Amino acid sequence: MRFFSVVLGCGIVVASFAGAVAQEGVMKAANTSQAASAPATSIARDAEGVNPGILCYTVNSGYQKGPNKLEILLPDGMEKGKRYPVVLLLPVNTGTKGNWGSGIVEVQKRDLHNRYGVICVAPAYDTEPWYGDNPGRPQVRQQAYLLDVAIAFVEKEFPTLGESRGRFVVGFSKSGLGALCLFLRNTEAFSRVAAFDPSIGPPSQETFKTWGFAESYGTRENFDNYDPMLLLEKKQKVLAGKDRRIVLMADGPGSRIGVDVLKTRMGDLKIPHTYVLGSDMGHSWNTGWLPLAFAGLGIPAAEDSK
Repeated sequence: MRFFSVVLGCGIVVASFAGAVAQEGVMKAANTSQAASAPATSIARDAEGVNPGILCYTVNSGYQKGPNKLEILLPDGMEKGKRYPVVLLLPVNTGTKGNWGSGIVEVQKRDLHNRYGVICVAPAYDTEPWYGDNPGRPQVRQQAYLLDVAIAFVEKEFPTLGESRGRFVVGFSKSGLGALCLFLRNTEAFSRVAAFDPSIGPPSQETFKTWGFAESYGTRENFDNYDPMLLLEKKQKVLAGKDRRIVLMADGPGSRIGVDVLKTRMGDLKIPHTYVLGSDMGHSWNTGWLPLAFAGLGIPAAEDSK
C-alpha cells in the first residue's frame, strides 16, 4: 500500500527558423540568448515515431551537436477552436529511452494527457542533460534549446494557450534540477513546476568534472547561475504570496537530503509550495509520482480561441 503525505510525420520539413521564433510567446518573458545569436533550426515529422501513438520529430539545431528527437503527445479528440495547456517533460538521460523510463510514455499509459487535456512535450539531448547553457560550447545550450526551439515550435504548430499560465514543467533527479532552474530563471514564462527527487546542492569539484556538469555548464561559476538554491532568493518576491507555484516531491521512507534542504530554504524565504512525500515511490518515471505531480500543478482547462 502506498502512503502519501501532502503539505499545503513523414519526413516533411514542417518548420525552419533562425532566431525569429525567440520573439514569439515564450521568449517575450524568458531569460535566454538573444534572437540574433540563435542558430538556424529545422524540424521534420518522422514517418514512424519512437513510441506508438506519440508524434515524433527530428530536430536539427545548432543548440545541439546533431539531430535529436522531439516527442509530442496530443489529447484525444482535440476540439477545433480550443487552445490547450502545455506540459514539458524533461528527460533524465540522453536520447528517448533510458534506465529510468520515459516521462511521455508514462503520461500516455496513465492517460494524463486526456484527463487534464494537455499537450505533452518531451525533448531529447545528445549531451548528458543537466540543463545548463555552456558559454564555451555553442552546441551545448540545453536550456535555451527548450525555450527557443522546443516550446517555440509547439506553440507555433499546435493550438496552445501560448501564455505563461498555460506552460508547466516536470522533471525528476537531474531533470528535477533542470525543471527547477528552468522555472526559476523564467518565472514570467511558466505557471508552475513539479520536481520529484531533484538533485539539489552545489556539486563537489570531482562530481562537477565526472558527472556531466562540466559539459553542460562549462564552469563551476556558471553553474551558480542555474542553482535553484541561489535562484530562490533572487525570485523570493516574485514567488511570495498565496499561489503555490512549486511542487516538491520525494520518495520514502524519509526524503532525500537535497529535497529537505530545498524545502527548508523555501520555508525560510516564506515561498509557498506543495510538498509530497511518498512511502515507496522509486527513483523512476513509472513509480506512481507522476499523477500526483500533474494533480499538484493546477492545470487549467482548454479554452476557446480568442
